[in-house]
Amino acid sequence: MFEQKIGSDESLILDEWTLCERLGPDEAKRQLKEHYETFITEADFKKIAEMGFNHVRIPTGHWALQVFPGEPFVPHVSWQYLLRGIQWARKYGLRVMVELHTAPGSQNGWNHSGRAGTVGFLNGTDGDLNAERTTQLVTELVRFFNKPEWAHVVPVFGVLNEPATMNIPEEKVQQWYQTSYDAIRKALGQGKGPFLTFHDGFIPLHRWRGFFGKTFERVVLETHLYMIFDNDLVSMPRHVQADFPCKVWKKDLNESSTLTVPTMVGEFSVATNDCGKYLNGVGLGARYDGTLEDIVTQPVCPNCSCQGIDNWTNFSPEYKRFLLEFMEKQMDAYESGIGWFYWTYKTEDHVNPHWDYLLAWEQGYAPKDVNVRQHTCTATVTK
Repeated sequence: MFEQKIGSDESLILDEWTLCERLGPDEAKRQLKEHYETFITEADFKKIAEMGFNHVRIPTGHWALQVFPGEPFVPHVSWQYLLRGIQWARKYGLRVMVELHTAPGSQNGWNHSGRAGTVGFLNGTDGDLNAERTTQLVTELVRFFNKPEWAHVVPVFGVLNEPATMNIPEEKVQQWYQTSYDAIRKALGQGKGPFLTFHDGFIPLHRWRGFFGKTFERVVLETHLYMIFDNDLVSMPRHVQADFPCKVWKKDLNESSTLTVPTMVGEFSVATNDCGKYLNGVGLGARYDGTLEDIVTQPVCPNCSCQGIDNWTNFSPEYKRFLLEFMEKQMDAYESGIGWFYWTYKTEDHVNPHWDYLLAWEQGYAPKDVNVRQHTCTATVTK
């Protein structure tokens, strides 16, 4: 969808905003419906259950509920597919974490927020207005999924994905967390509704101690753990990378769950570099080989290239063994908190093999049963 040429316009489609803007409402709706109809099907939910998982995390754009003035998004279409996915989850014994993945104005300026570029949530001219709109959205979503027909299958709700405290003062994000929590509790009452996850905003976990006071209940602190954005970790030997989650992140999660609130890894993958297609944005390069212009001045690996690095058909048996160990040790380490979600189940045409659990499962670098693993933080079982 992001690679099509539209008329004589050579500019890139960067995100759902520019996709809808360039295609127009009717064609955008047609293409999005076709994508939703074919990319994730009932067979995928059946497969996820067969793999041994018990929950799925479904990201949701705010335009599923409402499009605001000036936005080109197609309204409501994704909502019907969200509900269909939840019904499939119910059918196969899975539970769902519904998560608001975008805020009006964008909470981080990245393409997966709906619009790449500037941050307009809690920032800029309409920042406070967009924050108020987002509070209304999350309250409406939680109220809906607290209905009897949905409550038992949607026990967890992600309030907002990855607000970027690099661009928004962290005290403003924390104040909005308090405001949104209060609005949800006012709507549902104390002790009711799904557990609410609040993303750490890229603030170290230990700095959240003291924020969630006694007034917060049924809350979870969510963190996303990726090696690829830390140059030192990317440069480590593979055996060190495989052990790092056990030696560092396991302790961090345990302490956070004990001293702050229950803490969950909402995203992780087996990527050890940022070469994945569109990972840093459409038309952008990577830190790994120094092609991410205006962000890096030196490559993480001066003599390396991203060329061919994601060609999974060339993955050696040795490399697959490393990926399996890395994946399983992460799973084990992250269970020192209250659990984890892998990001993501699959990618189109397996274009990003380090972010594609289905491909990993098929190719042998994910466990056949996610609950039966060869590697833990303390041992490796030889089979």
